Amino acid sequence: MNIELQICGLAVLIIFFIFIERDRKLNVKNRRLFVAAFIICIICLVFDIVSIVCIHEAVYNGFSPVLTRAVCKVYIMLLVTQGYCGFLYGCLDLTVQFRYKVIRALALVLYVIGEILIIVLPIEYHMDGRIVYSYGAANLCTYALAIFYISFTLYLTFKHKKDISHRRLVALFTWQGLWLVAALIQFFSKETLLVGFAAAVGMVVLYSQLENPNEHIDRVTGLFTQNALSLFLMDKYKYREPFAFYTAKIKYLAPFTELDIKNDAVIRSARAFLELGDEPVFRINDDMFCIIYESGDRAYDKLMEIKARADGVTGMPVEAKFIYCPDGTLLSGVDDVFNFIHCYEDSAEDIVICDQVLIDRMLHRRKIYNLIENALKDDRVRIYYQPIYNVKKGRFTSAEALVRIENEDGTMVSPAEFIPIAEENGQIIVLGMRIFRKVCELLATGELQRLGIENVEVNVSAAQFDHENPAGFVTEYVDEYNLDPANINLEITETADNDLKHLLLLNMEKLIRLGVTFSLDDFGTGRSNLDYFVSMPARNVKFDLGFTQGYFTNSKIRDVMRGMVNIAHDMDMKIVSEGVETGEQYEEMVKLGVDYIQGYYFSRPVPEGELIEFLKAGT
Repeated sequence: MNIELQICGLAVLIIFFIFIERDRKLNVKNRRLFVAAFIICIICLVFDIVSIVCIHEAVYNGFSPVLTRAVCKVYIMLLVTQGYCGFLYGCLDLTVQFRYKVIRALALVLYVIGEILIIVLPIEYHMDGRIVYSYGAANLCTYALAIFYISFTLYLTFKHKKDISHRRLVALFTWQGLWLVAALIQFFSKETLLVGFAAAVGMVVLYSQLENPNEHIDRVTGLFTQNALSLFLMDKYKYREPFAFYTAKIKYLAPFTELDIKNDAVIRSARAFLELGDEPVFRINDDMFCIIYESGDRAYDKLMEIKARADGVTGMPVEAKFIYCPDGTLLSGVDDVFNFIHCYEDSAEDIVICDQVLIDRMLHRRKIYNLIENALKDDRVRIYYQPIYNVKKGRFTSAEALVRIENEDGTMVSPAEFIPIAEENGQIIVLGMRIFRKVCELLATGELQRLGIENVEVNVSAAQFDHENPAGFVTEYVDEYNLDPANINLEITETADNDLKHLLLLNMEKLIRLGVTFSLDDFGTGRSNLDYFVSMPARNVKFDLGFTQGYFTNSKIRDVMRGMVNIAHDMDMKIVSEGVETGEQYEEMVKLGVDYIQGYYFSRPVPEGELIEFLKAGT
């Protein structure tokens, strides 16, 4: 009998099906449709073989013709079912759209009508040696429906190829193309029974290219990966299925934790999550896990259970931090989920609960992130300058560069709104380089120097010193614009993290040797004032606006400022007082012994053109 290819195809499918069932499965709709199509393909091959056996027995051994025709009809009905399942799987992403929902409904109606026609239409069979086939109106209906489903799947796939990954595109075309070619060959060559085998090969192609679960399994823990989580969440949002989740992050209490301890903590955590229940567990980075639940109550109960177990761990220098979302629909999609997790993963709280307030804060951070990115791309970073008055020389000898971002409508965004976020997400490095370049461009004209400006103060965030060769961009731009390094004064805020202090000092020394000077900015607002005051190799100390204004309302601040002025002068440092707004305040600061005055009393921060006009008017 001519069943060798069918048996080979069936054997291959059974082996792969064992792999599919053995591996952990990501329960998404795409996966469920694939498994359904795979099972239908196996059943179809079984009935293909059984129908050939029945035809052989009916022709040569008197087996019942009625049962033979019935088996043949079941086989071709399964072929149509396989074509319909292939259409649903291949066009799943497209049929979510409204216009394709109509097409999906019509395809279902056509499938039902086709199966009914196959049942009522006549079918006959023939066997002569190795040539065996069924024929009749039922078969013609089957060919028409199968070719329609295959062709329409290929058409929609090709039409929307820009919306489909290249890998999926190739896999779908290979699968459906093999089946279509085999059907045409079998239609014109009755002896060549290729349809079942081609379908089996196509399913193996899909498994290896698109549905292999090992691609979504973390090798160390056996949990699902971050890519698997993305697919799972996409499925939830696409089909509007409710879900809740929590994340758990391992926080190491020692600054430098041994790799063996980290691996042990990760593996023990993975085992604990798997013991909680059947819900999918994902490892989304080295030390963070995410577990998805159908209800918020169950998610919270399991979170409390795992937290109790984590709190009971005493033999490892670790603790656990959690983010709990009782309702995933509070977030608008996969990107929002990951943005929320990354936004709050380093929170000081043991459990961060996702609510609208935190979501709005996260969305604001993303808005500011995009604002900075677009401003850098479109060159909408603007530098304003505030002149600084030299009390001893009786003229303006410095100016502070202050960054602004210009909105598309021309309005300006205050640095207080975007600088903290830029420091947190790392944009401050690129932004700081852009600011410094613009200042260098102005200094390179020589206009400020001709008007008596000896240096321009540029704010540098301590975060800019937390990467390789952080002093490099300063020296690079000074050389590029052929500037005197003495024209640059860098302002360092005293709120710099102590962990970065050694890098900060190292690079300050490099730049001081070059000729750059430093000011300790915003003195009075940091968390270690005296330490920074003593240890930083700064030439100037700047009292921030709040400190200056406090001088006139708070006797304690007044006493501190008097003492600091004396200490600074004894250390050969100069004092700059920011926020001076009235003549009376100016006179008091001069009496106090302040060396430089900065504030609205003289000028607000202005664009470079207005600064030059202001300086010209004062000369």
